Amino acid sequence: MAEAEAVLAGVPISEVASIAHQTIGVVLRDEGFVTEALSQLRAALRLVGRSDLERRADVLAALAVALVYAGRTKAAWRRFDEAAAITPPERRPRLELRRAHALIVGGSYHEALAELDAAIGGSHFLGDELWEGRSLNNRAMVHLALGNADQADDDALRARRMLGRIGQRLEATHAIHNRAHAAELRGDLPEALALMDIAAEEYGELRVRLSDFDIDRARMYLNAGLASEARDACYQALQEAQVRPVKRAELLLAAAQAAMADGDLYTAEVDGDLAGRLFTAQQRPAWAHRARLLSLQAQYLADHPDVRDLSLVPLEPSQAGPEQRRRQRRLLRASAGLVEQMRAERSSQLVVAQLLHGRIAHDAGRDDEAQRSFERAAMSRHTPSGLARTAGWLAAALLADLQHDRRALLHACRRGLDSVDEYRTLLGDLELRALATRQGNEFMTLAMRSGQERKDARGMLWWIERWRATALTVPRARPSRDQELDRQIAALRDVARRLDAAEGSAREALRRDRDQLEAKVRRTQRTQRADGARAPSFDATRILDAMGDTVLLVLVTLDGSLSAITVADGRVSRRPVGRLADALQEARFARFALRRTAFGRVADIPAVGMRLQHALLGESVPAWSRASVVVVPTADLLTAPWGVLPVFADTKLTISPSATLWASARHRARQHGHIALVTGPGLSTGENEVTTLSPLHNQARAIGGEAATVAGALDVLEGARLAHVAAHGTFRADAPMFSSLTMYDGPLTVHDLDRLERPPLEMVLSACDSGNSAPIGAHEALGLVSSLLAMGTATVLASVVPVNDRATVGVMRNVHDVVGQGGSLAEGWLAARQAADDPLSEATASAFTAWGA
Repeated sequence: MAEAEAVLAGVPISEVASIAHQTIGVVLRDEGFVTEALSQLRAALRLVGRSDLERRADVLAALAVALVYAGRTKAAWRRFDEAAAITPPERRPRLELRRAHALIVGGSYHEALAELDAAIGGSHFLGDELWEGRSLNNRAMVHLALGNADQADDDALRARRMLGRIGQRLEATHAIHNRAHAAELRGDLPEALALMDIAAEEYGELRVRLSDFDIDRARMYLNAGLASEARDACYQALQEAQVRPVKRAELLLAAAQAAMADGDLYTAEVDGDLAGRLFTAQQRPAWAHRARLLSLQAQYLADHPDVRDLSLVPLEPSQAGPEQRRRQRRLLRASAGLVEQMRAERSSQLVVAQLLHGRIAHDAGRDDEAQRSFERAAMSRHTPSGLARTAGWLAAALLADLQHDRRALLHACRRGLDSVDEYRTLLGDLELRALATRQGNEFMTLAMRSGQERKDARGMLWWIERWRATALTVPRARPSRDQELDRQIAALRDVARRLDAAEGSAREALRRDRDQLEAKVRRTQRTQRADGARAPSFDATRILDAMGDTVLLVLVTLDGSLSAITVADGRVSRRPVGRLADALQEARFARFALRRTAFGRVADIPAVGMRLQHALLGESVPAWSRASVVVVPTADLLTAPWGVLPVFADTKLTISPSATLWASARHRARQHGHIALVTGPGLSTGENEVTTLSPLHNQARAIGGEAATVAGALDVLEGARLAHVAAHGTFRADAPMFSSLTMYDGPLTVHDLDRLERPPLEMVLSACDSGNSAPIGAHEALGLVSSLLAMGTATVLASVVPVNDRATVGVMRNVHDVVGQGGSLAEGWLAARQAADDPLSEATASAFTAWGA
């Protein structure tokens, strides 16, 4: 642009001045200064000679695209028509590409596809690789909009090779960007994220920032369940001053979608409405319909707080007041009109609109209309796109629920969960797998309600096990050795070590460095791809056979209520317990009481335990006080201090995220290995804990002091039969995969432990808060313990609150007295609880929990 301005500063002839004005106009248009661009392009048109038809057609086409960006669609197409009348045959493909681009901006994808087919064929015939590559890239974008992932990837791959061959680096990077979008559309999120990283690096080298890239990255974050990260990406992009109006509207829509996924319905509706008004002003009806759909979704969810976590119980018409019924009728009319508009334009979002309309119709008492809408939406259950197929099966399940067809309902729920699994089992990253579980929650809710209505305890057990903690039971994807990732983790460890000692502004700077490094590690981890193997299916007969004299107690939450399913003596039974909110409150109070006791303010532990027992179990059942009990809580009750419950005072108790995981861990072969004892720095008891334990085990390998580095700890943990780590622990609720144990040179995180080829078979984490986890919905939780179980460790003993260092030495001595004689960690934990003879030791023993088998 600077060269063009320099030309105009002289006294150029008309033809040269026209070219300069057009160059400046195109640059301004692409940077978002549409008004200024139009002025420059009109000047270019005035200066072009009447006899130079080829130049005149080129300027007219450039002006037409700028008019589309300005939202003046009718004027744009008049200019396109003028250009078409005078464009020579050898320039026709370029005009067709520009026309297609204008159609894409307006959301007319099928019409754009026809123009691009012609442009590609014409460019290829003329041997024009630049414009053929550009047309292929644009056709890839259209195929993406139409849901044709394979065709899009083929076009983008051809464009990448062609444009790279002739040195068009920026457009070749656009092709990588399109391939990432195609991988996402296929459901291959790790591949999509890996390609996006390549594109981001290449855009950075070219010093280019594109709104389309920000929008697509936000959408991928949303598909991965990372709503907060998606919002941040959108708002950072919106702060850029150079965002074009057409892209500002699209970014606003993406931000609204992220806000809704994050539970911020007010912002979602406001941003969605604003985006819709911008799209309408720009004469982009397809985009305006998407914005209207999101706004209606936000309004519907605002009326149904219970539906926000994908559970279906809309208010029945008889429960709604006059104002609510008027609102329902308004939503019904709006959603019906939107469905017809989206059907006419063959929108890829049609199935989402049909699902919403069906819900609103049922809510308004129009079940006949709801059934028709669900029937139409259910037709997408056989489409290639995984997410569309999932939506189709959800529509089929909702239809069956309306028709009271239990067999069809359960079939649709099974197939829907299978379709989510197809997507989820490609994810090598444990956090992404856990987040992806949310996409199946509504199937679970529908199936569980059906079982509850029929008093089918065995069926409810099957369904809860079908979806609970399955992120942990998918066969482990071992990360490849990545030197760059190793450097990032080492740098993160160094920053974390220095952060502990820093103060003031230095601490803030290090915290920013830590956040940036964590983001890099996350990005790398998320590109891990699993081999597609699924979690082992739940086999009730196998579980019953494995139980023997052990009692299985599974807690289930449905519609805010807690119930207990018991498997004992070959029978499966269910009984209601109470409100989930009460159980969560008592669990928080119990942890608080144990924490206070650790710091010298002794609480009445037996009374705390009794209150918690009533909240978690209701009235005691004789089976629950057997010699051996396995409890499978909901994800948000995993970290309740179960050892404090009086009913389990003489019980070998194990807590497991799922019965399937317990059964798998129970049958895991006991490996022949060493005993590993690790002491981290800064403990008030020094190395006394490990020194006390060493005589109890033969062939123990102990490290401490300067030798207890992360590398040293990993070396001694590798292949251990039993490992004991005494260290300070840090639980990160905001980033559970960065929860850590403090070593001499910094934190030992989950990412470090995941490098172990043969994790310890059993592990004791004698560290504060090491047993904590962050629940993701009702069915998954992440933290140090869950990660170790996912890696293959059979049993983990860890604390759910900070513990007293000196009291912990005695508790661990009691645990290892039993384990050293061949007992299990659960048996050792029982011995420690029974040996507690004062409030502090009682609280300390109760603060630990044995997870796994």
